[in-house]
Amino acid sequence: MKEGFEDAFMDIQSDYISLCLEFAGSVEKVYAYVYQSPQVRMFNAFYLVGGAIKSAGEIPTDVDVDEFMQVGRDDVDRLLAVCEEYGHAAPHELRMVYDVESGHYDATYGYEDYAVKRKTSCTQEFMNWFLAERAAHVSSAS
Repeated sequence: MKEGFEDAFMDIQSDYISLCLEFAGSVEKVYAYVYQSPQVRMFNAFYLVGGAIKSAGEIPTDVDVDEFMQVGRDDVDRLLAVCEEYGHAAPHELRMVYDVESGHYDATYGYEDYAVKRKTSCTQEFMNWFLAERAAHVSSAS
């Protein structure tokens, strides 16, 4: 692997978090999701805001949600180009979590294409993550 991959790969992840923050404005936490395969490019996000987990569609903003999602999908090509340039396998799935107050960032990368292996869709995987985080947050707040 060529030197510089980690920096270039992290720059793209930072751009995703910046995109999410520009879209949502003042939030407590950002959850961003990217999926790619030869047939599909997907981007979506949800947020912890006002003590509740909310989808991008539930965030009051002047930015068009479809435009926000399209910018995220378009950035998948940048992600793939960086991986190719540095000779690194591109993840099929990327889950990013950014805590705005603490500045803590965490990411999980999936290199197996679960859509093929588990016969599920990226939309279903995103919804499973969103609903699990919402349920966990509700139960921890009680």
